[in-house]
Amino acid sequence: MREEPVKTIPPPSVTSAPPGQSVVNFFTIISTPPSPEDAITFTNPVPGEVRGVPEYSWCFGDGLKGMGPGTAFNPAVLPSRNPGYYLCATYAKPGTKHVTLTVTWRVTFRLEGVIDVPLALIVMTATEDKPIATARAVLVRSATRALTAAQR
Repeated sequence: MREEPVKTIPPPSVTSAPPGQSVVNFFTIISTPPSPEDAITFTNPVPGEVRGVPEYSWCFGDGLKGMGPGTAFNPAVLPSRNPGYYLCATYAKPGTKHVTLTVTWRVTFRLEGVIDVPLALIVMTATEDKPIATARAVLVRSATRALTAAQR
């Protein structure tokens, strides 16, 4: 009787911070939960292993690209003080940006004591439409300062 080992690869997902709408010229942090290398070993009919290694490729929209799973936002780690910690997109124009993550699993079969044999790639995608808006600062006179000036 032959073994039929089965393992399910989790589908990718896109997470962004801030959630919902982002603002032009500010960091938009983008990530996915990373999937570790995965392997299935078997002994019947021969000893061997099938191993999958994920590679992450991003298209953020506006021609922006990135690699790797990224790191989910942590309020204790600010992107302005920790450059390179997060996978970020900084959009120059407003509009809805179509963010696409492609996870390509490079799969190899290794028969014990023999070289690796590449198998067909497994390609999975996830997308998110990210609205990007413009913002402008408005100077507001402080109420405390206005009272002080009025009391003079």
